[in-house]
Amino acid sequence: MGIALIGHLFGRCRADPASNSASNSAGARRPHAVVVAFEKELGSGMAVTPLFSALRRARPDMTVTLAGSALMAEIAAGNPHIDRIHILPPPYRTPLRAALAARRAVPADGEGYDWLITTAAARRYALGLVAAAIPARRRSGLGTAEALALYDAPLAYDWSVSTQANNLRALRPLGVALPEEPGQGPEPELHFAPDLPGTVDGLLRAEGIDPSRPIAVLAPQTSGGQPTDWFPDRFAELADLLAERRQLQPVFVGTAAGAELIDGIRGRMRGPAASLAGRTGIAALGALFAGADLAVCLDSGAMHVARATRVPLVVVASGWQAPHHWLPLGVPTCRIVSAAGDWCGGCSGGDCPDRNCMKRVAPDDVLAAADGLLLTFPPAAAARAVRVAACTGTPTP
Repeated sequence: MGIALIGHLFGRCRADPASNSASNSAGARRPHAVVVAFEKELGSGMAVTPLFSALRRARPDMTVTLAGSALMAEIAAGNPHIDRIHILPPPYRTPLRAALAARRAVPADGEGYDWLITTAAARRYALGLVAAAIPARRRSGLGTAEALALYDAPLAYDWSVSTQANNLRALRPLGVALPEEPGQGPEPELHFAPDLPGTVDGLLRAEGIDPSRPIAVLAPQTSGGQPTDWFPDRFAELADLLAERRQLQPVFVGTAAGAELIDGIRGRMRGPAASLAGRTGIAALGALFAGADLAVCLDSGAMHVARATRVPLVVVASGWQAPHHWLPLGVPTCRIVSAAGDWCGGCSGGDCPDRNCMKRVAPDDVLAAADGLLLTFPPAAAARAVRVAACTGTPTP
């Protein structure tokens, strides 16, 4: 069953836009927007989160719903800018089932949405099918060519800007003004329960880490999709330098699958380091970053979580693609360390034959970037408390 047919059968609203506009102006019901997001990776999911704060600031009168993957629901949990979350079945193997589930995830008033917004993930056919099944008066965003034929404001992906910026472009038809310069627009957000930092502190104490003293969190693991990893011996040297010269307690994070990598790094170190590999979900990882004083990440999902907490962040970046696609350019709390240059042919994913771009990044280079950040954002309990309060929605102590 094609996208156009699904849209014809399911995606039409009962009331026309003119009558709905009149009812809104009379105060009969609040306008309602749904963001359809089926991002499959943590980094791409975090790049969706700025939509919600931008939409809330520009349209405080609007009810905002997220409909999408379980990953997106986990990322968006506790987000104060989202009124409702609907988890839909994965569309890739059973797109028709997902489309029917999406059709049922309409507002309780049965009138459909005023706006449907799709993100970068909707460029896949199955996601276009799901979005077409949701009744909406107007549609804006990215999608397949067939799906965009149903849109009032169709967007082609702009490769000259980041994925985050591409997602945000879908809000312009709703009256959301966006800055043109990187780092000046809305940033990714992560929210977690107020009691979660205490739980994370307990994990740290069990590993011999004092949460009241400065901490550096290091994330050496990547998704494996592109050659963005650095070298274990260099991570080990960097962790030792941060401990010996800057008195930061090193804590490594990653998934359970990354535990062996992290144990190998710790085995190369001169001093001790803790590992929380496999023991932090997305929210707990955010709480750990927010309560730390420095983060060192690769171009990975962990980097996007760290960015969202505003912890001082050093990113060790490869040269496999243009920096603007994913890296936090122009963000005051971030520094990017990269030796990519004209000599790099671009890996375009897969195995890189020589890893020159990462070989040219030394531990001292990363330490220098960290020093620059720590001069501007020195380790302090008050700074940690501000970051945690921003993520939990609680008053700053």
